[in-house]
Amino acid sequence: MDMDLLAIILVSLLIGWLIGRFAASRGRERETQGSDCSGSYIQGLNYLLANQPDKAIDLFVDLIKVDGDTIETHLALGNLFRSKGEVDRAIKIHQNLVARPNLDTDQRQLALSELAADYMKAGLLDRAENLYRELLQIRPNNAEALRRLFDIYSTEKSWSDAVEIAQRLQQLKDPESRVLLTHSLCEQAQQAMEQGNLRNARELLKQALDTDEENLRAQLLMVELLQRQGDLRGAAKRLSQAAQRLPEYAECYLEPARQLFNTRGDSDGQLRFLIELYGRHPSPDVALEILTLYRGRNQHDELLDFLRQALRQPGSLQLLDFCFHYFKSPARAQQLQGFWPELTHYLETLNRQREAYRCQVCGYGSRAMQWQCPSCNSWSSFKPA
Repeated sequence: MDMDLLAIILVSLLIGWLIGRFAASRGRERETQGSDCSGSYIQGLNYLLANQPDKAIDLFVDLIKVDGDTIETHLALGNLFRSKGEVDRAIKIHQNLVARPNLDTDQRQLALSELAADYMKAGLLDRAENLYRELLQIRPNNAEALRRLFDIYSTEKSWSDAVEIAQRLQQLKDPESRVLLTHSLCEQAQQAMEQGNLRNARELLKQALDTDEENLRAQLLMVELLQRQGDLRGAAKRLSQAAQRLPEYAECYLEPARQLFNTRGDSDGQLRFLIELYGRHPSPDVALEILTLYRGRNQHDELLDFLRQALRQPGSLQLLDFCFHYFKSPARAQQLQGFWPELTHYLETLNRQREAYRCQVCGYGSRAMQWQCPSCNSWSSFKPA
């Protein structure tokens, strides 16, 4: 039997049990009505057996009265429809609940929350926003409503509203609030930089770093901002501090370092930075950057010494490709023989190589750093794999 149909049958049986209980608890004058309900219940089961679930569902929904004893049954039906993707039916049920004047405060909050979830599932974000705002009027410390509002504003890229919500979550000591607030401020700073408002961007980044000094995105944006403002020394200092504090993100520093030191015309400084970075985190991408720099400076002895060291670490196809291109000339063919043991070991490590970054929440893998996981929408959840 189809699992969805089975679930509907189980819910209908629950409704039938409730009808029987209500009929038994009411006096004699209710027995006729209870009999009518039982007849409708049997008709609903016949619809199910005749493979007409839509008629059965409509009958069951209309059959049972909404009161304090049956609201959970209506909510269960609505949630079942939403989980099946039948959002219109879920909305109908939950709207019916919200319209009831006899619900107490807790029941109304629950019905509003479920209706807002329906609207979110249907993509009706403006309606969902209004309901979550109403929930906050009832209970200002509703962390769940605040988190869903943040999801809406981040989807709509309304970052000023997202900052406000993240700050309210921070006041409630929500464990995710610091990350949410920092990334929202970074989004605002990035927009300000794109508009050429560097002063505003700097203030926003200061707020972001005051919120979370360990946030890599805020650190890199500050490096970019300082460089655009012409403070190359300050940018280099900031980049070095970030690399010392968060060396595991070594690959993320390569492009900022390349731009910064090229602007300064300081290849010696770039090489020192990369070697120090590789010492903290021996990434194959950093190794490739160092090798490329050595080759460009015609420092071939240093290149070969470092290459032998790099081949002992976990591998990448890019580094292997560098080896093939470097040793392909007849003048270096003899040197290649001396690297066969290291190259063989390196090829073995490639078999174990997977994605470069992995979400610590859901396990989603990516070759590039993601500030927000595209799978589970968690912020700052990516770590090097």
